[in-house]
Amino acid sequence: MKRATERALRPAAGFTLLEVIISVTLVALMSVVIWSAFRISIASWSRGTADIDVNQRRRTILDLVKKQMASIYGVIAPVNIESGGTVYPIFWGERDSVQFVSLVSLRFQDNPGLTLVSYDLVADNAAAGSYALVQREQPYLGMDPARESLFDRSDENSVAIFENLTSFSFEYLDPGGQDRPPQWIQAWNPRDMGRLPTAIRVNMIAHDAGRMVTRQIVAPIPATPYDPRLTFVNPLQNPLQGRPGRPRGDDPRAR
Repeated sequence: MKRATERALRPAAGFTLLEVIISVTLVALMSVVIWSAFRISIASWSRGTADIDVNQRRRTILDLVKKQMASIYGVIAPVNIESGGTVYPIFWGERDSVQFVSLVSLRFQDNPGLTLVSYDLVADNAAAGSYALVQREQPYLGMDPARESLFDRSDENSVAIFENLTSFSFEYLDPGGQDRPPQWIQAWNPRDMGRLPTAIRVNMIAHDAGRMVTRQIVAPIPATPYDPRLTFVNPLQNPLQGRPGRPRGDDPRAR
């Protein structure tokens, strides 16, 4: 009888409403914490992957630009030697632009050959106070001697290579001579120098994702200008008598 009374007075087993509320609240807080950590990890992983892709793409572009500059070909500008014209290679370099002929094209991969290339620093319309490096290309089919520039600056067929630039410059390595040491200069006039620079150095500072990034390219130029007209032999000219078409005295045709 006593046991039955104690069993009747003992409260039923289970959770009270307060315990259920506390348990649900703790589970919800733990879920929020876990989801927040998971979301932060996913966002960090996505940003890291995007940064890796961007850096890889920029390194690829840097390598292509360096390869194109290192493949500069020493084409001689079309001048008339008989009239006293100056023999100089097709290459113009300034602090903010450079023009040359290269064996490597970034755009005409299906039709390789000599390519006219121009790099120019222009104002970046997407960001005030910043600049962009644009590139132009066209197949080299000869050049008008009266033309001062390889490219028309109004040509809209250009591609932005680097953007958000805050500082940029080209430099050219003068190999020097017996009376002057090698040095980097900021302009290269082929008529005055009479040759190609030994190397091109590209210095740039870009605003990238809230931080300043400094990059530099040094592209050696192993090519030397060559003018076939200087060694051209006229097959119709007699090397001894100096008249075209006349056979030598010991030639049977002269009898």
